[in-house]
Order: sequence, then structure tokens, then C-alpha cells
Amino acid sequence: MRKVDKFAELERIFGTRRPIIGMVHLSPLPGSPRYDGTSMKEISDLAVEEAHMLKESGVNGAIIENFGDVMFYKRVPDETIAAMTYVSTNIAREVPGLTLGMCVLQSDAIAGMAIANTVGAKFIRVPYYTETYIVDAGMMDSIAAETLRYRKFLNADVKIFADIHIKHGYPLSQRPIAQSAYDCEHRGLADAILVTGIATGAETKVDDVKEVKGAVSATPVFVASGVDDKNLASYHDYADGVILGTHIKKNNDTEAPIDPAKLKNFMDVAKKVWMK
Repeated sequence: MRKVDKFAELERIFGTRRPIIGMVHLSPLPGSPRYDGTSMKEISDLAVEEAHMLKESGVNGAIIENFGDVMFYKRVPDETIAAMTYVSTNIAREVPGLTLGMCVLQSDAIAGMAIANTVGAKFIRVPYYTETYIVDAGMMDSIAAETLRYRKFLNADVKIFADIHIKHGYPLSQRPIAQSAYDCEHRGLADAILVTGIATGAETKVDDVKEVKGAVSATPVFVASGVDDKNLASYHDYADGVILGTHIKKNNDTEAPIDPAKLKNFMDVAKKVWMK
């Protein structure tokens, strides 16, 4: 069995072994509780505009996520898959050269894998990948086995970025985060492991990142919530990548548009403390 160098794959996908990934949070999509009748073209145009901003700033990739669709399904309906495929296709066409990933909330890795394979996205984020979690939607079971086999079925060149001890969720078995990380690497076969704080935009504990990094030697580790210009340097020695969202939004409101000045300031700091 051929072993894959996951760090080399990170560089192949993003052009760097220390990627910064920005979030494209979609407005409420058709069929979701807060959808207000906005046309799909308008929703798509806003997402394309924000993807352009991320690319021009020097961010290495973007995750397209149906953040506006609360309350989330465990498995999304057809209209959500159609809408996300439409928007993602437009971003891929209009913003060439920006590495794309998919995150279909609540944690629909199968839909995410299908969309990613269709539009040419290179990875999916899976919030509840291994273990069982108690969340606001009920119980979320591991989807690792199904996701790995579906990727094999599609013969998809799509990496799996898996959260552990994910924000807004509580593991049914309160295991140490290092043990969860080890199993996610060795049994879940994740291509990257993501560490978060307790909620969207909440700062990730440096000690958690350090613990995870010490437990997995062959898998990149990402800080996936609460990253900002002031704490970025503290993750440098333990994380291989970061995911950037709330901090670059106007008024630190996750659902607000990206603030160009905040994005520029973050990337100016990143050039000094992260890309070194």
C-alpha cells in the first residue's frame, strides 16, 4: 500500500505547506428557514465577489459553506445541493486559481463530496467525521466510513478535512482531544485535522492545537475558529494551516460581508508572522 505524504499534498493543492483558507459564507439558500426570495444570481454574485476578495488578498483557498441555512439538516435536501453546486460552479469559473473546498452543514459529507467532485473543488470540511456528538440537531454519528467509500466510488481527487471536538458539539465519549486526533488520523484516514474553539468565531486554545499536533505526526493540523491578527503568531509552531472567517467580517459578525480593510490588515500581519 502506497503511503501518501499529506504535507506534500497540501502543497500540491494550495501551493504552500502553510495555507490560509478563507470562508465564503453563503446567504440563506432556497428552502431554508430564513430564505427571503433573493435570486440565486444575487446570492451567487455576492459569493463570487467575496471569493475574488480572498484571492486578491493572497489567501490560498476558500471554503464555500451554507452558513445561512440554520437550522441545519443532518443531510441536506436536493434544493440545497443544487444551489451550492450553482454557486460553486460560478466561483470556480469566475475566480480561477483559487483552491476551493466545500462544507455542507450540518455535516453532509456525501453531498459535499459530490459537489466538490463536480465543480473541481479540492477538499471538503466535515464537522462531525469520527465519533458521536450531541448537537442542537440531535445526535451526529460518524460518517467517516461512508465518506471514504463514496470518495473511492467517485474516484474523486478530493481531500477530507475533519474536525475533532468541533464547536457547537459535545463528544458523547469525553475522550482527550489527542486520542480523538490519533483515531481520526489512523482510523478515519483524514487528510487534515481541524481544531476549533467552542463556537463559531471563538478563539481556539493553543494548548489544544499543541496537544493535537503532538498526537498526529503524518497529518496537517489546522486552527479552524477564532483566528485573528493578534493571536495568529501563537499558533505558528503547532499548526500547519488556519481557516479565517469571522475576524475579517464587518463588526466581527459572521453573517456580515467581508471587510476589505480587516482582510488586508490580517494578511499584512500573516506575511510577517505566518509566512516565514
